[in-house]
Amino acid sequence: MRTRTKSLAVGVASALTVIATGVTASAPAQAAPQPTAKSVTAHSTRHGARPLGVVTWTRSCGTTYGGLSTSAYALTNKGSDGSCKGDAWVRVKWRGSWSGWVHNASEARINVGSGLQAAQHKGCADCHVYTTYP
Repeated sequence: MRTRTKSLAVGVASALTVIATGVTASAPAQAAPQPTAKSVTAHSTRHGARPLGVVTWTRSCGTTYGGLSTSAYALTNKGSDGSCKGDAWVRVKWRGSWSGWVHNASEARINVGSGLQAAQHKGCADCHVYTTYP
C-alpha cells in the first residue's frame, strides 16, 4: 500500500508541476488514441472516485486543458496544441459560495489565500465543467 500511495503522490506532484508552470505536453511520437472532450484524467482516493486537485482533458478540436486546485488558489491552463479558440475558465467555491467565472486566453487563476473548498474548470463558455477539490 505504501508503494501505491507513494506512486500516486509522485504522479500528482508531477501533474501539479506541469499545470502550475504552464508547461504543456507535446504530441507523442507514436500515434496513440487521444481522449475526447469527455475524457478526464483524475486520480481517485481510497474512499472513492472523488478527484484530487488535478484534472486534464482534451477537447474535440485537439487542445489539452488542465485544472488545478489547492487550498489557496485554483487555475485552468490551456495548452498550445490543437485548434480550440476557447479560453481557459475557472471559478471557486470559497466560504460556501461559488465565485463568478474568470477566463483568459491561456491561464485563468483565482487566489483566495486559504480555505478554498472546490474549483470548477472548463475550456469555453458553454463547455463541460470539471470539478476538483484541494
